[in-house]
Amino acid sequence: MHTRIIGLGNSILTDDGVGIYAAREIRRCLTEIGRLDIDIVESEVAGFELMELMAGWKHVILVDSIQFEGLEPGTVVRIEPDDLHTSLRLRSVHDIDLPTALELGRRIGLEMPAKLTIFGIRAQDALTLGESLTEAAERGLNEAVDLVLKEIRDSRFEIQD
Repeated sequence: MHTRIIGLGNSILTDDGVGIYAAREIRRCLTEIGRLDIDIVESEVAGFELMELMAGWKHVILVDSIQFEGLEPGTVVRIEPDDLHTSLRLRSVHDIDLPTALELGRRIGLEMPAKLTIFGIRAQDALTLGESLTEAAERGLNEAVDLVLKEIRDSRFEIQD
C-alpha cells in the first residue's frame, strides 16, 4: 500500500469530528467498490504522533475541521501544509505544527510522504459536546468525501471503475 488517509478530529465535539466521520464514509465507499489498497485511519493526534502516522507512506491525505475566518461553515478547502494555522491537530501551540513535523521526520531519516493532500472542512461548532454534526458540517463532509475519492482516482493509484 502506498496511500494512507487520515481522518482527524474528536468525535465527541460536534463538528470537530468531521474528519473522523469523513474517514469512515471514505472507508465505506472504497470497500463498496473493492478498493482495499488504501489504508484509512482515524486519529485525534497532532505533532510528533501525526508525524509517525505519516511516516512510510508515499501519499497521505488528511481530512480535518478548520476554523478559517471568512469562510461559511461547511466550506471545504484544499490546503497546502505551509498554510496551516487553525486546526487543533494540524497546528498546535502545545506541539509541533505539521510543516515542522514533516521536516523533522525527514531530518531524522523517516520516509515522509512525497505527496500530502489536505482537505479542511469549516466547522460551525467545534466546541460543544455532541456526537453529531451540524447541517453545514454534514454538507462539507459529503463534499470532502467526493473530493478525496476524486483525488484517489486522479492519482497514479487509480481506482478501477
